[in-house]
Amino acid sequence: MPVNVQLNDANFSLGPEEGFFYSVSSDLNSLIQVEADGTVVDSFPIALSQLRNPVKELHYDGTFFWTLEDLPSDLGLVIKKWRLFPFKTLAFPSAIPFEFRWQDELTLIHGPNIRWEADAFAVEHYHRFFDGSFLAGVSIVRLNSVEHLNIGDDIYLGPSDFGGFIGNEETKRVTFVNTATLQVTLGSPIQNSYISNDPVDYSKSLFIFNQHSFTGIEDNRGTLAQFSYPGKFQQKVDTGGKYHDVSAADYDGSTLAWVRGSQIIQLNVFNPTFDLQSSLEANLVQDDMFTFIEVFDLIADLDSNVFLKLQDRETTESVGTGSFTTTVFTPPPQYNFQTQVTTPVVNSIALDMDTRFAKPFPSADKIIVATVVRDQFGLPVLGQSVQFGAALSDSSPPGTPGTLSPVIAITNTSGIAVSTYTPSSSPVNLLVDITGTVL
Repeated sequence: MPVNVQLNDANFSLGPEEGFFYSVSSDLNSLIQVEADGTVVDSFPIALSQLRNPVKELHYDGTFFWTLEDLPSDLGLVIKKWRLFPFKTLAFPSAIPFEFRWQDELTLIHGPNIRWEADAFAVEHYHRFFDGSFLAGVSIVRLNSVEHLNIGDDIYLGPSDFGGFIGNEETKRVTFVNTATLQVTLGSPIQNSYISNDPVDYSKSLFIFNQHSFTGIEDNRGTLAQFSYPGKFQQKVDTGGKYHDVSAADYDGSTLAWVRGSQIIQLNVFNPTFDLQSSLEANLVQDDMFTFIEVFDLIADLDSNVFLKLQDRETTESVGTGSFTTTVFTPPPQYNFQTQVTTPVVNSIALDMDTRFAKPFPSADKIIVATVVRDQFGLPVLGQSVQFGAALSDSSPPGTPGTLSPVIAITNTSGIAVSTYTPSSSPVNLLVDITGTVL
C-alpha cells in the first residue's frame, strides 16, 4: 500500500521548492511543507485572513497559492489567493518567508436560481521562461512563449539565478506583446537581472465546477463557470452532466482536468465548442466493483504524463488470484496520493466471437474469434500481441478442444486481433474455454 505524504487534511499541491508538497492544515491554521514521505519540514501561519471551513482544494500557480472554502452559514463559496511572505526583492534581498499571507479572494454568494456548491476549482495559469539573459534596467525581455499573454496582464518574474540577484522576484505589467519575436514590453524597467530559463508566471482566470445548473432545480447537471482574473467577471458558462459530482480538478498547459466518478476527464479550454479532449479510467472503484473512491485533490503534471490523486483509500489487485481489495489509510483521517499515468497502457481486453451458431457444426464450420484491446482512454491499442488459446472447461466431457489459427495475432488500428477456431470432430458436445491473452 503506497503510503507517502500522510496528510491529515484533504488538500495538497506542489509549491516553490521542488521535491516538496504543501497542504493547508486546519488544526495548525497554517500551510505546511512536507516531504514525499510525510515528514513536515516547515509551516507558515495564516495571516490577514482566517479559515471559515476546511480547505477543499489547494493549487499553486508558480507564485501564488489558491484555496477553495465553503462560506459559513451556507452562504456560498470563496476562492482565496495567498503568497508565502515576505519574499526576496531588490529592496529586501535577505527576506525569508515566515507566513501564509492572504492576497485576494473571489466570493460567490447564492442568489435567485443560483446556488454555489463545489468541491473543485482550477486556476488557468502559465509557466514561461526567460529566453536569454537580461540586465536590470531594461524594459523589453524575451520569453520562450507569449501564448495567452496580453497587454495589461501582470507577470511575475523570478526567482532570479543571476549572480547578485539570487532568489529575487518582482511583478511587472505588460504594455506590449510581439508574437513574432516573443518580446514583451513592460510598464517599467526590471529591477533584477535574470538569466535564461529563469521562471516567469502569470494567471488568467478561475474555473469553478458548480454542482448545480442555473435552473434553480436539482437536474443532475453541473456548471463550469470561468471568471477572469484579476477582473473577476464571468467569462464563460457551460452546463452539463459532465460537470456534476466533480470532486477534484487542476489546470496544466491548456488542459483543464477533473475527476468525476472513476474517470479523469480532460478538456482543451480553447476548443470553442468545449468538446471533451479525452477521459481515462483512473483506478477509482472499490472492491465491491460499484462504489467510487473519492479524489479530494488533483495535481496535473502533463509534461511528465502523470496525475497525482489525493485519496483516503486505494484498491489493489492480487496478481495471483485477480481479486481486489480496498484499504483505508490509517489512522484516519489520512490522505496519500496515487499516481495515474497518461501514456496509453492496456486497460481492457474483451473477447468477441461469431455468435451465429449456438452450437458449432462439425469441424468444417470454423468460428472467427476476435480480441479487442483498449487503453485507459477507451481507445484501441495498435500493434499489441495477443495469444489465443482453447482448452476444455472443467465441466466438459473428455475430448479434444479444437485448434486456433493463428495462435498469436497482432492488433490492428481498431485494437482487434483475429484468430479462427476450428472445432474438433468429437462425437459428444464439448465445453471449450477460448481465451485471448495480451503478451
